[in-house]
Amino acid sequence: MSLHADLLQQARQLATNEPRRPRQASVRRAISAAYYALSHLLLDEAATRLVAAKERSVHQNLVRRSMTHSRMKEAANAFSSHRTSRPRWLAQSGMVLAPEIQVVAAAFVALQDMRHRADYDLSAPVWRSDALEAVALATAGFEAWATVR
Repeated sequence: MSLHADLLQQARQLATNEPRRPRQASVRRAISAAYYALSHLLLDEAATRLVAAKERSVHQNLVRRSMTHSRMKEAANAFSSHRTSRPRWLAQSGMVLAPEIQVVAAAFVALQDMRHRADYDLSAPVWRSDALEAVALATAGFEAWATVR
């Protein structure tokens, strides 16, 4: 199984493993794992498409490492279905976005925001419902990507 699929499975397990009162560590890690699942899916897909098959073993990791979370979020925001206006470069391209691309992009943006709150904002509790929402968003991103890939 791939790392991104393993991370999604781990997120699901962490979100549901403790039936009564899940520990904060479990639900916070579930959200983080859900975000990283979608992130690694997109990184793997980009690396596969940008590097020739015979050069993959050496260069794919360089492609993955060159992509930062902030730049990925910036790009995802440009393609997100929640945007009311497109960046000029996208609007001028005449590109018609498949709804699935918008789902993936919106899921990525939402998950990154959720991960930042879960990992860095310890002032408010995170609930199981938050973790389950993160898993659902990542799953929707995976499914949308599989459709439009």
